Amino acid sequence: MKKFLSTLLSAAMTVSAIACVPCSAAEKITAASDKSGMVIFGDSIATGYTMKGNVAHNYGEICGDYLGCKVSNYAVVGDTTDDMLGRIDKLSAEQKKNISDAEYVVISIGGNDIMQYIAKALVDFALSKTDNNFFNEGYTAADIPKNPTMSTLTKVLNINSILSYANSGIRAQIELSTLFGNIGSNLSFKNKTYEGYIETHIIPNIETAADKIKAVNPDAKIMVQTIYQPIQFEPTYIEKTYGKKSNNATFISLLRSQMETVMGSYSDQINAVDGIDVVDVKTEFTAYEGDLSTDTPGNANYFVDVQTGGLSTMDVHPNQKGHLAIAAAILNKIGKLHVDDGLLTEVYNGISDKDKYPAIAYATYKKVAGEKPTPTTTTTSKTTTTTTTTSTTTKKPTTTTTTSKTTTTTSKPTTTTTTSKTTTTTSKPTTTTTSKTTTTTKKTTTSTTTTKPVTTTTTTQPANIKLGDINNDGFVDSVDASGILAEYARLSSNNAKGKFSETQQKAADVDKNGLIDSVDASRVLAYYAYISNTTDAKSIEEFIKTRKK
Repeated sequence: MKKFLSTLLSAAMTVSAIACVPCSAAEKITAASDKSGMVIFGDSIATGYTMKGNVAHNYGEICGDYLGCKVSNYAVVGDTTDDMLGRIDKLSAEQKKNISDAEYVVISIGGNDIMQYIAKALVDFALSKTDNNFFNEGYTAADIPKNPTMSTLTKVLNINSILSYANSGIRAQIELSTLFGNIGSNLSFKNKTYEGYIETHIIPNIETAADKIKAVNPDAKIMVQTIYQPIQFEPTYIEKTYGKKSNNATFISLLRSQMETVMGSYSDQINAVDGIDVVDVKTEFTAYEGDLSTDTPGNANYFVDVQTGGLSTMDVHPNQKGHLAIAAAILNKIGKLHVDDGLLTEVYNGISDKDKYPAIAYATYKKVAGEKPTPTTTTTSKTTTTTTTTSTTTKKPTTTTTTSKTTTTTSKPTTTTTTSKTTTTTSKPTTTTTSKTTTTTKKTTTSTTTTKPVTTTTTTQPANIKLGDINNDGFVDSVDASGILAEYARLSSNNAKGKFSETQQKAADVDKNGLIDSVDASRVLAYYAYISNTTDAKSIEEFIKTRKK
């Protein structure tokens, strides 16, 4: 549990890093059309920031090189949608001209809004626990601003005290599981129970930003990126680092599930906005066609360095491979494809583990990079003539007559002559000459070797899922309860559309009343608490029957 919360806080802190000055990409100008150039707004993702320093080439630079155009990058580390709107309202004359001249405006935003919402929820949770002192020495509740960031969280709150509380027992674990479930639902869904922060705050800000940009350049093609989900650890990494059945693994699975819900909701809602084009970075990073689960979490760990073996070095920002994938996704969306011999190809060739490049993302890169022209082929011919001598026998018969004389004595001597005709065959050889021509062709070519990326196998979810175990991992726990709450929130939202399969619906409806609601989630949590403290536990069916009596 301690490692789980540390994972969450570490990931959030890296996304919510201290703001810095805007960084412009390398400029390459062309006069291919009346509108030429790209402008970028956004947060740390667009700047190329990582915990180890900026990547060598951020995706803006790669796009500019490919398109042969000027790129003006106004992204700032730590920016939220509110910050971006403030910057657009204060554009300089030069910035306005660059926007006016641009053919494309690319926006990467929203991640910090989400992380700040999570930070505020955690601070509120700490404030509600009056029996526990979660504040660092010298700080009180009065030191917490109205809209705290993750930086505020780590500065004011005593994280070790919160971690100790998390490990104090099953009740605390269930409490925190419910907290994260509610955070995910409040971000994702708007109904009588949940506020739908993405719908009510983030999306309207992006729509306003698009309108303001259109006011400067009505012809600009505005492209907004989806937000990737970075908590996609390989199962073998989780097992090796935390232990497959540990509380840490359970809560990382819970966090993964909630983040999938949140980022999926953002993707759905941004795709519904008029007047923009959506660049689906989330799908490119996940790079998996089947249902996501604990065993098949997705492939974002290839594009963000989260599997570093230690929480202090984990980074949720895109690495160089991540920036290559984002650039490929943007260029593919633009559609002006050609055979590349520039920065896009150079960055790819510099990757040391090409064999692990997720197949879905690789297909996008390959499409954008294009195929090199077939090299010139020089052919030389060598002719060899072989003479073969074959002996053919022609038969010519020869006749030889042999005379035999036989004397037979009778009463009257008589002499009888018998003549025999014998045919003897003699052979006369005939020589026939056959010519055989063999042509040997020597072909000289120049070839480029491309490493084939790894192909992800889609695993179909088994048809039978036991009651309460909606993710079919063999356990009924807080992850399942959180998933049921998320489905209940989806069903209660404005569009009232759930995402569970038929077998998941049956597993989620633990009280078998035909509904998926908070009661089912509560029963799953109660059962999880029960089996965590019982050596000879009943089945969930027997447990629920007992509770109903």
